Amino acid sequence: MTLEELETTWAVLRAPAVAGAITGRRAPGLPADRPVYLAVDSRRNRHLLVEVPEGTAPVAERETRSLEVTTARFQVGGNPEALYVDLACTDASQHATFAAISQDLLRACRQSSAPARDEILAALGRWRAFWSTKAAPLGREEALGLFGELWFMRRWIGVTERVHWRGWQVTDRARHDFQWPQLSVEVKAAATQSGSAPIHHIASLDQLADPEQGVLYLFSLQVCDDALAVNSLRQLVNAIVADLASDPQALDSFKAKLIARGYSDEERQHSTRPLRVVAERLYKVDGAFPRVVRASFGSGGAPNGIVGLKYELDLTACEQWLLATRPDEIQLKF
Repeated sequence: MTLEELETTWAVLRAPAVAGAITGRRAPGLPADRPVYLAVDSRRNRHLLVEVPEGTAPVAERETRSLEVTTARFQVGGNPEALYVDLACTDASQHATFAAISQDLLRACRQSSAPARDEILAALGRWRAFWSTKAAPLGREEALGLFGELWFMRRWIGVTERVHWRGWQVTDRARHDFQWPQLSVEVKAAATQSGSAPIHHIASLDQLADPEQGVLYLFSLQVCDDALAVNSLRQLVNAIVADLASDPQALDSFKAKLIARGYSDEERQHSTRPLRVVAERLYKVDGAFPRVVRASFGSGGAPNGIVGLKYELDLTACEQWLLATRPDEIQLKF
């Protein structure tokens, strides 16, 4: 079932009038011996009921970020009472993500002959990062930075080759935003109404430092706020999710990286901000490129006591290092 079909099925189910009762519809396309039901309770909480054999060891996870997993007996419609593992979403703001985990589990039940309990545990494991992590909401500038990284990844290198998006680093411990043995890329995004090259904030002495191996590039994305623009962080995330729809493992990894980066499906304030792309610029960063790094202070590195340094880089001074303004002007080699 597609995400839209799942959403529609839950939406049309009539909530039972009696507390503790449940109304459900069997998910299509599954083997006859693998009944799975989409259901709602009297509070209109959404459920995914996976029938398991009698005597199956219980699966239980209580209220982990709005996901509740129990094992109990239910009678769904006119079907005989049976034992089910019940996945329930207790927060309407999490419906989209609950649909995604349900789709993942339905796909596994259709394609695998492993016991249903094993498939449920595997699916919960794949999604555990989301359901157990309460990330701080993305700030306005953090959301803009993530938009720049995803824009570069989808438009300049593509996401269908795993080697491409595997280079995306989502931890502060990494020196650059994208790292591969052959090259690294630092991404900077700026929102400005000016048509001239933007000024970017460089956060540390290491941000434009040479990688341990390979070549360093700086990708600059210049955007402006535009109420009529079709681009937004949410739109870009959804586009990449669609790109990866045929590769569940890649999709799971991408979602895990989004979570680590602080993105959440429930965030609306900054992820829906409409942005018009003004300019894209890819620079090669070499020894003469305008930057401040530890080597700028000589062989001894930064002076004793200097533990951090931030500065601003005006890209109008970097014209001679500009390599491309469109992805078709250069082919990055991984």
